[in-house]
Formats: sequence, structure tokens, C-alpha cells
Amino acid sequence: MAEVFSQSEEGCIIDSIFEKPRTIKPLSAKWYINVFVENLIKKFRYYNSDEFVITISDMKNFVDLCDDRFLFLLGVLKDNGFTVIIDGDEKNVSIVNVSCRNETKEEDYNYVYKIQCLPSIIDLSAKTDIPVSAIIIMRIIAQTIIKQKILYKALVFDLDDTLWLGTLAEDGFEGIKNNMTSDKGAPYIAFMNFIKTLVKELGIYVAICSRNDMEIVSSAIDKIDETIFPLKKQIDYIVANFNDKSENLKEIAKQLSILPESMIFIDDNQMIRDEVKEQMPNVFVPEWLNHSDLTTLLIVGCFFERNELSLNSQERRKQYKLLQVERKNNNLPNLLIKAIEDKESCESLRLYAKTNQFIFSQHRNNFGENSQSLYFELYRTNGESLGICSAITYSNSFDGECVVLNWAISCRFFCIGLEEFVLLHMSRLCKSRKIKIAFNPTSENLKVNELLKKYPKMFRKNENDDFVEIDFSEDNIKNLEKETNIINMV
Repeated sequence: MAEVFSQSEEGCIIDSIFEKPRTIKPLSAKWYINVFVENLIKKFRYYNSDEFVITISDMKNFVDLCDDRFLFLLGVLKDNGFTVIIDGDEKNVSIVNVSCRNETKEEDYNYVYKIQCLPSIIDLSAKTDIPVSAIIIMRIIAQTIIKQKILYKALVFDLDDTLWLGTLAEDGFEGIKNNMTSDKGAPYIAFMNFIKTLVKELGIYVAICSRNDMEIVSSAIDKIDETIFPLKKQIDYIVANFNDKSENLKEIAKQLSILPESMIFIDDNQMIRDEVKEQMPNVFVPEWLNHSDLTTLLIVGCFFERNELSLNSQERRKQYKLLQVERKNNNLPNLLIKAIEDKESCESLRLYAKTNQFIFSQHRNNFGENSQSLYFELYRTNGESLGICSAITYSNSFDGECVVLNWAISCRFFCIGLEEFVLLHMSRLCKSRKIKIAFNPTSENLKVNELLKKYPKMFRKNENDDFVEIDFSEDNIKNLEKETNIINMV
């Protein structure tokens, strides 16, 4: 392996692309780093191809650039568009200053990374053989990514010998209960407690995908005590049948209103893992032998790294469940909404960056001086905020035409009448003028295509397929009004 790097007074930068070993020992430092790169860095590249230069100050004295594990990390990061520069001669470090340069867009921003809970990082280092400084840098890269895009939103679990010990069809409910109250059940309970905390604090969805009879599974989960099945009250959706699990995962993604690649699927059965990997290569399917290794993998991979605790994130799952009940009852929820001027387009750009299923244009920033943005915040009738649900950016041309440069909706709020409300708001905003929306059809923005198909008399694509014209005829306005109960707040 070539280990070429240059040093200067300003810092250290890896200059070469390192040859990767053909085989990497499972559960070695390089194996864990590869999992991090393949399933976080490259997943990010699915949405963003920009080149980044990350300057990490204050850590130069804590990095061993003769350590091939560290060099391997920097090499694979550079291979994937993240050039890391290590700088600073400090002898004590608790706060790391990070400078991020987006070379593609020629944009710069800085942030501070706080080194906290060193004993837990040292413990992680001992389990993975990754140097402490390398783990910190992996987390800084993950922090840089999540400022652009939240990648993982759901955990999907098998049941038998994954969440509980035993096979429901063979052992029955009593057998499962006895297994989980024995010493052998302790690792399963500890793992579920870890997931439960992750879910409650970060708003991650939890789904079950089991090869079992649905009635038997539902009955078992209903009867089992939370002390031996801590995820009992955290499950957002259950699919239990004898179909291929890859097909069931597509159904789960649809029900959760997320893309399949936003899920991590965990199953103890190697054949099922292989089937899902083959049929759904964008879904992350971890390899694991025991729950301790699996927990370590989820932590060191930074798949649920966040830069803040968010009440909005913690409320997300509760909001989802309430809206799902109304959808199942075929009721449009009675909600209030507020349209807010977004002078710097900050909230709008944030939504454009993180949404995929409902976004009209892939051009997500720098709309020009004459553009204006609005974002929409949704409320229950009791005044409880459900968060920012949608955003539009638009401009008015000299010939009186209104051009919507982008329109996005958060995945939490599909099919509750929000699409119709925003369209009605556009009609009032632009009055009688012709309106068209910039449009880039992709394989991801399926919810946009669903809207276009729902109202074929309202939308018309132009010849180049890059704009959609909207016909706000009296009949179309009436159709929109029938499909929403959302009321504008004054």
C-alpha cells in the first residue's frame, strides 16, 4: 500500500489515492471503516456529488500519520470526495474547529465539534480497533453530511431470533416468553433498549418485517410484557406474511412515506439478508453475529449521527401515527397552516436539501435576486405545531408570468390535503396570471408524479419536459377545495 502524504506548516493533507487491500478481515478496523464508507459516504453520494475539503483544526498532534488504519480512512474518504486536512499544534483539545469548503459550489462554512464522553469513544475504539482520532474524524464527516442530508430514517427488524429469542411458529408465545426471561434473552433485551432510546430521542421509525402469520404476530406483541420486549410501544408498522422480504420492505417504505434507501434492515437469517441485498441494493443490510457487534456497528457507522436534540424529531413519530389513523379512516385531517415569508430562503433551502420524494426541481439553491420564498408551518386546531411541512420559491417575470422555481413537501405530510392547499395558495398568490413550475422528473420524486396523475386536467408539461404549466380553471379550483380540510391561519 502506498502511504504518501505531504506535510506543511499549515497542516497535513493526503495527496494520493491509496490502494485498498483486496480482502479486509471481518470486524477489523478497516472492515468497520469500509462499512462506514459504503453505507454512509456512498449513500450520501447518491444525493450529492459535490467535492468537499474538510479542515480539522487543533488535532494534528493527536493523529498518527504512520498508522495505516488512519491512512486507510483518509484515503477512502478522499476517493469519495472528502479531502481531509489535519491542522493545529494544541496539546489539549476539547473543541475542534471544522472548516468545510464545498469546492464544487465554491461555498464555505464553519462549525465546532465538541469532543465529549471520551470513555465511550475509547470503548468503541477498543471494540473496533479504530484509533480514537479516526473515530472523531468519522463523526465530523458524518456531521458534515447530516448538515446536507439526513440519510437514515427507519429501522426494520425481523422478529424470530432477531428481536426475540426463538421462533414463534415453533416455540409459540409461551416459549418466546420463557426464552426472553432466561439469561439467554438478556442480549436481546439490552439491544432493544438501545434501539428504544435511539428511537425516542431521535424520532427514528421502527417497523417489523416478519415471515409469520399477521394475527399470531399481532397477538404475541399485544400479550408480551414491555420489560422483556422494550420495543412493544415503539413499533410504527408491522408486515407479517410469507412473501419475499424485499417486497415487504417496499410496502413498509410506502407506508412510512420514505424511500427504501432510508431504511436499515436487520435480520438474523443470512439467506434473507442476501435476498434483500440482491433485490434492494440501496437498502443497508448489516452483517452481524451477535447483538453486541450489531450495536457497535450501528454506532461506529454513524448512521444515526445528529448534531442536535430536536423536539420536532421526537414528535415526528407521534404525528405520523395520528395522521395515519385519519388516513385509514379515509378522513382528511382538520389542520391549520401558516404561510411565512422566508426572506433569506433559509428554511426553504433546508427543506429542499433533505427531501426527495416530493420536490419539483433538482436545482435546490441560488435562485436569483428576484426570487421569493415561502415556507408553511402546520398546526393542529389546539395550536400544537406539527412543524414546517412545505416550501415554495417563485419569481415574477416582466410579462406577468409567475414561475415557481421549486416546491417541496416533507415526507411526513403526504396525502392529507397539503398538496391541494399549497396549489390553492399559489393560485391566490399569483392571482390570474399564468403559473408554471420548474420540473425535473427523477426516479425518486414519485409523489410529484402521483400528484400530476391525480389532476391530469390541471397540469401540462412543456415540450422539453422541464416545466409544468398549471391551469387554475374554476373546475380545477373546486376539485382542489374538495380534497383539503386545511385552513389558512390569519
